Amino acid sequence: MTANPLPENIKYCPRCANSLVWKMDGGRDRPACPTSGCKFIFFGESSIGCAGVVLRDNKALLVQRGWEPFSGTWQLPGGYVEQDEVITEGVAREVMEEAGVEAKVNRAVAFRHSLGGTAGGPSANVYIVFALDYLSGEPVWDGDEIANAGFFSLDEMAQMEGVQGLSRWAIELTLNSNNSQGLRIQQGGSMPTRAGWSLFGIDMPDPDLL
Repeated sequence: MTANPLPENIKYCPRCANSLVWKMDGGRDRPACPTSGCKFIFFGESSIGCAGVVLRDNKALLVQRGWEPFSGTWQLPGGYVEQDEVITEGVAREVMEEAGVEAKVNRAVAFRHSLGGTAGGPSANVYIVFALDYLSGEPVWDGDEIANAGFFSLDEMAQMEGVQGLSRWAIELTLNSNNSQGLRIQQGGSMPTRAGWSLFGIDMPDPDLL
């Protein structure tokens, strides 16, 4: 019986460059390195995206895509988080790059998990939406990747063509919540720490107020 061929995009170990083989792990056959001491296993492709809800005077910052896919669509500024990037810095960077607005993460308000598929196996994306505090700047855009940008109210969005449903939902969620709702970066006290971690959680109530 001939074994199934390995996916075209993952035939060799990215750590030691040896040829991969199939290995049963977690109830599935997965491409894995047979080299003693390497232990690399390919679990599929995954990525992390982020977007920022930046409010000013109850208006939310939107950018209009200039590139395909979905050219012309209005959506929250955002993009992919780099592998060596702190996620809160990543979303602030995307807001600045796409719209020229300086903002700082306040809390995480929503996330979306999506499944896809490629010839190389399963793929997944986690897209995290943050509420950011507006600091400074007026919307500016490059006229290429981003065709337009501005702050818009929900009423104004209702009159606009091509406002992304996910973005509008996240804006409504942010507008209808308060600063005590959502996940915030947790630091100090009994919080576990590790190099490279960003730990988010709900705020614990002040025991003096209970």
